[in-house]
Amino acid sequence: MTDISFFKNKKILLTGHTGFKGTWLSLMLEYMDAQIYGYALEDSENTPFFAEAAPKIAGSRMGFIQDREKLLGFVKEIQPEIVIHFASHSTLNKGAEITGYIFDTNVTGLVNLLEAVRAVNSVKAVLVVTSDKCYKNIESDEGYREDSVLGAQDPYSTSKACQELVTECYRKSFFSSKKLNIPAATARASNVIGGGDYNLTRLFPYLLDCFSKGVQAQIRNPGAVRPWQNVLDVLGGYLVLVRRLYESGDGGSDYASAFNFGPEPDGFVTVSEAAGILAEQFPDADYKVSGSLESVIETNILKLDSTKAKTMLGWKPVYSFEDTIKQAAEFSKRRTAGEETRNIAFEFIDEYMKGKKNA
Repeated sequence: MTDISFFKNKKILLTGHTGFKGTWLSLMLEYMDAQIYGYALEDSENTPFFAEAAPKIAGSRMGFIQDREKLLGFVKEIQPEIVIHFASHSTLNKGAEITGYIFDTNVTGLVNLLEAVRAVNSVKAVLVVTSDKCYKNIESDEGYREDSVLGAQDPYSTSKACQELVTECYRKSFFSSKKLNIPAATARASNVIGGGDYNLTRLFPYLLDCFSKGVQAQIRNPGAVRPWQNVLDVLGGYLVLVRRLYESGDGGSDYASAFNFGPEPDGFVTVSEAAGILAEQFPDADYKVSGSLESVIETNILKLDSTKAKTMLGWKPVYSFEDTIKQAAEFSKRRTAGEETRNIAFEFIDEYMKGKKNA
């Protein structure tokens, strides 16, 4: 699905390149011989995966996405052809404590980036990565489609809905004009799983950490259904969309819109089921159910309908949920045994690009 030759020597700005998804995408782009430029926070303690995997970056700038002048200066300096935006506050946690920071980062930060895109003549495609949390969740068994109603419920989810609206505003007000003509899309994905995610506030990194250490894990909301999918499947979808945007050369193209990238039906499982399947990959793994966190607003079910991506982009997940669990567990075991993180990651990327499963 991913045309490797297309990305060769393309100059790509990747914001948030040191995060979990950003590191994997940096490695995938390196694999395809792209020129990668990154803009992210200088926060090495919280980005060990990036440090371990050491993607080859042509140039980077450390700074707040809220710093409009610094971001603008970097964009003018590198003159990117493609912009992929990850940089954001990416969890539901601490929504009540850092509400202002979440909106400054996720909303104002995006405005700053799109203003920078307007200021240069080099950009031919923009992808803004948002979240499935942008939808107004009505606890439906039906998957949300791209034209489903956006909603506001907690600061993080609201900021993601705002990102969708900001992108639509720039697309319709500026990027679809003859003067700029820049195709811009948004990508909405579900919970991604993969090696290299060490954020222990998220379920799978926490479970992997506990199980690899032989510590009993505690889970909350065991009956809540979550959509789980492989990080490589999601990023592969993003890359297919970026190529279609670029090749369309049209700011008013049908590709310049929102796309869902969700798992197949087997990826919609309860928290308890997911913990149980992962536990099977580790000897003596154990977990128990604990109380829920009152400070975190969580929904019981949230499903995406990815028909649009499958129909228009020819995208579909390569990995089953079980494949994904096994791959994440293997990554953790091999890293714990002392194998180089970079080598493990490139092995998985090579298998994905060649259409082979690591099962």
